[in-house]
Amino acid sequence: MGTVEEGTESQTTNVDPNSQASVTSLEPIAPANSNPASTSDISLGANESSTHNQNPELQEYRDACQSGDLAKVKEMVELGLIDITHDYHEDEMVSGLHWASINNRLGVAKYLVGKGADVNFKGGNLKATPLHWAARYGYVYIVDFLLESGADPTLTDHQGFNLLHLSINSSNIMLVLYVLFFVVGDKISIDCVDPDNRTPILWAAYQGDSLSVKALLDFKADFRIADNGGFTPLHWATVKGQPQVLKHLIENGGDFLQNTNDNKNCFVISQEMRTEHSLTNALLESGFNAEGVPIIKLFKNPQHAKLLTFVTPWILVGLILKIMATLNTFVAITFTVLIGWASTKILKKFVIPSYSLRQGGNAFLKTPFLAGLLFGSVIWVFYVWLTRVLPATVFDEPLANALFFVFLTVCLGLFGSLVLSDPGRITKEQELEPVRIAIKELLRIGKFDTRHFCVDTYKRKPLRSKFSRFNEALIVRFDHFCPWIYNDVGLLNHKQFIYFLLSLVSGVSCFFIACIEYFDFLEDESKTDFKCGIFDDEICAGFHLDTFAFLVLSWTLIQAVWVFFLIAVQLFQTFKGITNQELNSASRKRHARDSGNEFFTTTPTDLMDAEDLEALNQPALDSEEASQLKPRTCGGVCFGLIGLDQIVLVVKGFFGGSRNLQLSHRPSHLSFETNYGWRTNLKDFWLLSDTTAPLWQRLLYSQRGFKALLGGTEVDYQKLYTLPSPRFLADEMV
Repeated sequence: MGTVEEGTESQTTNVDPNSQASVTSLEPIAPANSNPASTSDISLGANESSTHNQNPELQEYRDACQSGDLAKVKEMVELGLIDITHDYHEDEMVSGLHWASINNRLGVAKYLVGKGADVNFKGGNLKATPLHWAARYGYVYIVDFLLESGADPTLTDHQGFNLLHLSINSSNIMLVLYVLFFVVGDKISIDCVDPDNRTPILWAAYQGDSLSVKALLDFKADFRIADNGGFTPLHWATVKGQPQVLKHLIENGGDFLQNTNDNKNCFVISQEMRTEHSLTNALLESGFNAEGVPIIKLFKNPQHAKLLTFVTPWILVGLILKIMATLNTFVAITFTVLIGWASTKILKKFVIPSYSLRQGGNAFLKTPFLAGLLFGSVIWVFYVWLTRVLPATVFDEPLANALFFVFLTVCLGLFGSLVLSDPGRITKEQELEPVRIAIKELLRIGKFDTRHFCVDTYKRKPLRSKFSRFNEALIVRFDHFCPWIYNDVGLLNHKQFIYFLLSLVSGVSCFFIACIEYFDFLEDESKTDFKCGIFDDEICAGFHLDTFAFLVLSWTLIQAVWVFFLIAVQLFQTFKGITNQELNSASRKRHARDSGNEFFTTTPTDLMDAEDLEALNQPALDSEEASQLKPRTCGGVCFGLIGLDQIVLVVKGFFGGSRNLQLSHRPSHLSFETNYGWRTNLKDFWLLSDTTAPLWQRLLYSQRGFKALLGGTEVDYQKLYTLPSPRFLADEMV
């Protein structure tokens, strides 16, 4: 934890907001510093050194408050060297509690308040209280303690900022949520203004803080209030050019045609600030074209548009295979490319906007198209089998045909069930009191950050859960989003998902056997020997005598490849007791340490457990590792769709090919906490926790609730905050 060496808070630049500069410069609304404090941020003045040298005991006391040396602070106070009611230099009026607050020293702050320190004492250049100092830097634990100790949240500093303004300036969503749930409404208005008539949501929009903007909108903040320059939050969001902030405001009714005092709307400002691209994307995702005109949706019912997206690939698969079977290769490939390109363009322009306006390269993957592609492939396989293969092979391959029909039936049933299934949703909390209780508990144990609290659902995060934008809910034991079933895979449908994959690849195997027999039948009927190089006569005969059936079989085998990869990864993960999400997180773990405080953690060292302290001292990503981390390319997306990226991770981790991911359980290697040994892991995944049910039901049925086995013990995944203790033998480890 860093230490603030000296000074008071930084000043905000004061510039006339009605001037031309208020549009072309960020200076007029430059927020109070929200980054870790430093000497240059908060300079005291020229006579600082001489003042400190005149009182070395006060200087030593201040240093102890800054560094969190509670023993030294206690010693000096109890020996009478420091008077708690006058523990500051007269020229700066900054108390020991100020220094403890701005350096996140909770232990020192508690001691000083317990000894009578004034929690509302104003000091420094900005005449701010310790509460203001802590809020400016997002120290939610200090803010909570000071409020509990009687600090007044309605007080303002010399800039006219109160607790809510400074919390927004910190850009720490955890502090913003704390203030919203515990202070706003009863003590501070959500639309309180500073001397320039700037509301908290205007500050958040200017800072490009999408999380705070979303939270303020949830609390019904008025985004129409303009500052003294006529700028609304949407105007300042346009200046900043943060797409998500723009989207939140426009979706909630922000007027992008409203003029400032300089008669400039968002389009003019975006041109001057060169943020046109961000504004255009936000407009498109909010249902407007680049000129701000509402996009016409051809389907009033979004479900109808989704159904058309889902059905289109059925026709495309059959049409393309028929073209490939009929025309010569060059012409067929040309037509295939044109048909595929035209179909996707039409869907994106006329159909998909009726239910999804998301932009970006991966947005198409979050539509039902790939699920329709998979289902359409199964339909055409069934058509070929029923009309051609079955009549010719029903007596020669009765077992393969019977098994194919069984696997096909199971596959289609599971597919429909998976598309409509609940993967294990925990929806948004609508009541204030449960949220307050959860926040207070997390503060008590030092876990109030985005790892343990969901800023989207306002609920405490169970272990192994993840928020899904697709389902707009927390998904317990989240595995991954699968575009092939157009749904998330989680606790309640994970086993069903693997059974679906197994039935799919088993059905393909039976179809292959039946098709080979069918091609042999065609060869015998034609009384002609076909030769195609290394391929068997039957395959060659199928290619020449029923090209359409041959192409359907080929397409099916290609589909089976990615299914096989996916099954291999999924079975490996059940063997290791981990999920796809946990596997990916492990591979990104070291990268996360180098990307800043992405979890908004401000836990004082007083409350940190051994794991948090260890993570705090971990080295950042070295240059060689950093060079290997690249944005996901088009090829990477394709690999992800067929599971090759997970295969690479598994192979590297299992055989020690990656320094970032180690799945081995040798003592010198990093291990997953959820790995209880392969026998226990398999039981945890495949068996229901209800021991009174028959074994076949425990094995075949999916979870009906949030209770499941973990480490051989029944746990409630909806309230899983600690993992069960290991109960396995060393020889069970792999």
